[in-house]
Amino acid sequence: MSGKKKKRKNGKETRAAYLFALPSFIGFLGFVLIPVIWVLVTSFQDYNLFTGESTFTGLSNYKEILSDGRSLTALKNTIWYTILCSIGNTGVGLILAVLVDDILPKKVNVFFRSIYFFPSLCALTFVSIIWQAFFQTDSGLINYYLGLFGISEVGWLSSQSMSKIAVLILDVWKNAGMSMLLILAGLQNVDKGLLEAAQIDGAGPFQRFRKIIVPLASPQIFFVLIMNVTGALRIYESIYVLTGGGPGDSSRSLVMLIAEKGFTSFDYGVASALSMLLLVLIAIVTFIQFVGSRWWVHYE
Repeated sequence: MSGKKKKRKNGKETRAAYLFALPSFIGFLGFVLIPVIWVLVTSFQDYNLFTGESTFTGLSNYKEILSDGRSLTALKNTIWYTILCSIGNTGVGLILAVLVDDILPKKVNVFFRSIYFFPSLCALTFVSIIWQAFFQTDSGLINYYLGLFGISEVGWLSSQSMSKIAVLILDVWKNAGMSMLLILAGLQNVDKGLLEAAQIDGAGPFQRFRKIIVPLASPQIFFVLIMNVTGALRIYESIYVLTGGGPGDSSRSLVMLIAEKGFTSFDYGVASALSMLLLVLIAIVTFIQFVGSRWWVHYE
């Protein structure tokens, strides 16, 4: 092929590649980059939604949220959800993946995979309504079975100390199945002969799990951890249905507070400042995850 024909062919392939990438680029501009810039600009303004007028206020919105007890409580709750929900979903998902991959008989593997994964297919709002009935103090199913063991009634949704626990239980029940499925894909690549050799050499189940299974499946575990952390930072529906953010603000998340400020109080400046705070928090947590992954994630 002559140089001109080869150059012409490469040019056509390059243009085709740009055309295929163009819809995604336009979507990124329209739904991600431009809205983020708009929110950043609005966070420095006092924006009136009804008149469209805006006044530059500098850092006053940020000073307001940093001195507001409700904002700080929502931030603490969001960090609490991020740590415990992500650890719970990833840890339970890993245990279930090992269970269905290595321990349970192969004939019932598919059955239990389906059972564990089924909650992930259910709409979160509907699931939250059902769990709200389970968590009722007087007529809830959970307190009924606790009473059979002589445990007194727990105010899952009415107690400030238990409301976040209720959200945590629902979140793990709902999302651990998806974590299991993704980690299971990594466990399928673990050499069974390697596990058998380790067992012959005297390695126990915990040693095989820690020294072989976790390192070989660490890329999938890392991906699942990022997914769960991002989801926990954006937690909203389950809290809204279960507790409404209460009692008080004991279970309110940053996303709930942003929605309240933006769509109930119509305080777009403060809502935008809270959104930027959440964006910074996501960036910091993601950076910590990627830096920390150097010590425990092993790529072949």
